[in-house]
Amino acid sequence: MLQTTAERAGTALLVVVLVSLVLGQVLGQPVLLAYVDSGSMEPTIDEGDGFLTMPAIVTGPPAEGDVITFRAQEIEGGGLTTHRVVEETGQGYITRGDANPFTDQDGGEPPVTQDRIVATAVQVGGTVITIPGLGTAIEAIQGGLLTTATAIGSAVGLTGTTAPGSVGTWVFGLGLVLFVLSFRPDDDEELERDVSRTTDDAGLNGRVVAAVLLVIVLVPANAAMVLPSGETTITVDGSEVAEAESVAPGDPVEAAFDAQNNGLITLLLIFEPADEDVIVEPTAPGIPSGESATATVTVPAPEPSVDRDIVVREYRYIVVLPESIILALHDIHPFAALGAINLLIGGGFVGFVGGLIGFGDVRIRDTSRELPLRVRVKQWLR
Repeated sequence: MLQTTAERAGTALLVVVLVSLVLGQVLGQPVLLAYVDSGSMEPTIDEGDGFLTMPAIVTGPPAEGDVITFRAQEIEGGGLTTHRVVEETGQGYITRGDANPFTDQDGGEPPVTQDRIVATAVQVGGTVITIPGLGTAIEAIQGGLLTTATAIGSAVGLTGTTAPGSVGTWVFGLGLVLFVLSFRPDDDEELERDVSRTTDDAGLNGRVVAAVLLVIVLVPANAAMVLPSGETTITVDGSEVAEAESVAPGDPVEAAFDAQNNGLITLLLIFEPADEDVIVEPTAPGIPSGESATATVTVPAPEPSVDRDIVVREYRYIVVLPESIILALHDIHPFAALGAINLLIGGGFVGFVGGLIGFGDVRIRDTSRELPLRVRVKQWLR
């Protein structure tokens, strides 16, 4: 009994860890768990250790002494950084790694404003709650998954490497781990409980749960890719171009347009001009959540009395695969890229359901109906 309880607790803990990490990858910020990959916070948080976090939207503004995870602008080229708040100024927070002799702002990082803070480390009695070796273990598992994904891509003739932050790798890995966990031998107690089930027991069907989850996950995912896609039309006024830029008809002129990602997941945008004499740069920008990208269109200048409409088709894909693979699939057909993305996301979440509850009938027996009322009252009062 004790062994079974320990196994279930361990499985539940693993599920919480994996789900937290996947959500952190999807949202682009730590959710419950994070880890550091440098020694800048030693001895508070050693390199490779994990720590508990709370989203900034829950904790509110930090206080001096809090350890925060924020989006850096200059530190190691930008990205998430975990350091301690050492001072608050009118321009923002001054931060420093516990192992560093100088503040981040002394090194050129702007003061950290509230909108750049994504999480705060959980502290008890001034001590950050850490999980030794969590980050090291995660990076080892992630490395194995990345190697496998790259090998599969190479086997089917697709080149490129998988980005470490690929959501697809995490979702697929989560589903795979949980699905493997589902293959465990049933002990005698579980077999006896299965035999004793009655038709009156309440239950769930794993296939139904998987189908519902697929709808919940895939519908908004496809909406984020398909609905904002379409055509952008830019009008070049020949008279205005001739007056403002003093160019002759046929000379290259430029126009720009912006594309915004209002979702929670990084998107890969692909721009395709409808006319062969139109050039768009960049052709396939990746846009993180909440950010935008500016594309420049180069086109031969029309005659002064002519207005030319430039049509640029836009395709959007959730980045759950290496960008090179998405581009290769898109070149085959946009449906090929959409299908692969749906297969990867759907497969990961189906594995999630299979690992947790299986795909058969899962019944929940109400044993309280077999007990006298006085016994049930005593159990409730315990």
